[in-house]
Amino acid sequence: LYCYTYLPEIRPYKPVQEDVVAILIVDDSPDERLLLHHILRSAGYRDLITVSSARDAFKQLDLDHAGADGVKADVILLDIKMPDIDGIEACRRIKAIDVFADIPIIIVTARNQKDWLQAAFDAGATDYIRKPVEQVELLARVKSAFKLKRETDAKRSWEQEVTKTITDLDRTLRDIAALQQLIPVCPSCRKPHPAHMSEAALNEYVQAHPETKFLDLACSTCASR
Repeated sequence: LYCYTYLPEIRPYKPVQEDVVAILIVDDSPDERLLLHHILRSAGYRDLITVSSARDAFKQLDLDHAGADGVKADVILLDIKMPDIDGIEACRRIKAIDVFADIPIIIVTARNQKDWLQAAFDAGATDYIRKPVEQVELLARVKSAFKLKRETDAKRSWEQEVTKTITDLDRTLRDIAALQQLIPVCPSCRKPHPAHMSEAALNEYVQAHPETKFLDLACSTCASR
């Protein structure tokens, strides 16, 4: 058990300017929450949310609705040993939600909790910080975690863009295969020429392309009448 009767002097640190980092601090100890908040704020982090339990963290993240209306945290500092729901179970539940799968979770643990620490990594934790928390280590871990989050987000965005481009290209190739500017349609029965396109394919294409033009070309049945 660690008890802080005063806040230590925080050495000057280069403020965070290039990115706004949202950090969720989860710890049942008021002293620990105050210490973490104090160090991070003194280092230039302004978007800080502190809660005293895993359940409060779930509410902030809106876990019941898959994060639909929850806070957009970039990094989570999670105490490993808390009453009711411990940090391991909290980590597991948070990581089970798709929108939170890539959020770095840094476990805050006492020096004699090696078994708990391994279990936390198995649950999806990204990193850890030993108690009592030291300024240099905390800031280095948070900076590293946010860098990882930013790189993961960039990779995911790139993958989504590539997927969209491939999808658009496939659609374009299908359109080209289905139509070369004009669709041959019989002027009598108004059906597409069977050698070019089926009636079902024609209806699907016209619905997707209302500007389609048609070329009159009598089908064999109507031409023989």
